Amino acid sequence: MAKEQIKELKNGVLLVQLKTRQKTIDAYLKKGLEKKANKIQKLQHQDNLNIMKGFKDYFNFCPVYFYSSNDYKNVKAQNFSAVTFYDSSMNITTLQHDLTETTYYICEITKNNFDNTTLNNIPNYNIPYNNSVTFDAFIIKNKIFQQLAAPFPYYAKTHVAVKVKDKKRWESIRKLNTRLHNFYRNNN
Repeated sequence: MAKEQIKELKNGVLLVQLKTRQKTIDAYLKKGLEKKANKIQKLQHQDNLNIMKGFKDYFNFCPVYFYSSNDYKNVKAQNFSAVTFYDSSMNITTLQHDLTETTYYICEITKNNFDNTTLNNIPNYNIPYNNSVTFDAFIIKNKIFQQLAAPFPYYAKTHVAVKVKDKKRWESIRKLNTRLHNFYRNNN
């Protein structure tokens, strides 16, 4: 399965979800804490720009498009006409790929989730993971948002906090790119 997935990704597209923290911002605004809401929004926007720059400069395994977490439901429902996609400079862009005919995978910063992986698709397969170990990472998922599983190089550790320095984000993205290239080379 992993060998097929790496070939699909190499010939497909990676959709990177950028966080907006909109619920948190809205909660602060509702409490009248506009300064706090603006600070969170500014930090998150800068973090998203850093992630986009990292993918632009350090990721060349396949084409990458970005969308905000506000469009999560539309991406999951494959309602792409309702999704706003961005290029690496956070400009709204038109996709060069028809996602109804192109294989795509999702990437987002989230916690490792061993309870929902592509291994769950294998009948009678007992997942031998200790589910108590989680960490924040750039996680690659399939189009139904199931985390891919080893031996596919489906993650690169990072930190979820928006105060993470640019270089740490870029290091994670570079590591993910290198792992994907190595796995592809070794299985092609």
